[in-house]
Amino acid sequence: MAIPLLCLAAASWASDAQSLLAAVALEAQAPRPLRADLRIERDGAPPLEAVLLEDGRRRYLETKAGLRALLSPGKAIIARDGTVVRAEPGTPLDGSDVLLVDLAPFGSRAVDVPQVSDEGPLGVVITAAPRPPTPYVLLVYTIDPERRVIVRTKYYRDTISNLVKMARLDDFVSVAGRWRPSTMTVETFRPVARTTRITLRWREAPETPPALFTGAGLRAPSPIGWP
Repeated sequence: MAIPLLCLAAASWASDAQSLLAAVALEAQAPRPLRADLRIERDGAPPLEAVLLEDGRRRYLETKAGLRALLSPGKAIIARDGTVVRAEPGTPLDGSDVLLVDLAPFGSRAVDVPQVSDEGPLGVVITAAPRPPTPYVLLVYTIDPERRVIVRTKYYRDTISNLVKMARLDDFVSVAGRWRPSTMTVETFRPVARTTRITLRWREAPETPPALFTGAGLRAPSPIGWP
């Protein structure tokens, strides 16, 4: 009986966590500028609007409320009073349970000692410790080895037994040859149980100025127009 190629690929990935994470990091890089228009819905709160722009290993995030940030693997910097400063590791997205670092592109060097802990229908599960500074002590990723994307992340704070939230990524679309999720659902367990839902509408964005992904661009006036 022939063995499906996907099964063979998954088996080989499971034997090499570093290689799989490197493939995920490559998939997370945008070969040319991409844009996602975000609608963020939280239990018991008005919806938020935001724009996420990607180029290479950097992302630019701006919310309609005025937050502006540059995101790279394991790092977030924000514009504040005309200057650029590194965001505190636990800085939230406009009061939501989603942190800025949760929206940063994945980078394999942002985690230590990754280990394959499971393999099943949902994908390959890899457990890893994020490198400081970070609000988390442990991250558990479920990865689709065919698309090379993270489809679920479990976040632990303070101790490795304290699961505080879980993010699920669904409805993937191909944009400029890269897989991107159209929906993100974040279930928070502690300190209060609630759900945040993010809808992302993706497109290529050749009009994006390259300077926007630099500190100087973050200090300059925003090029984003809001209705």
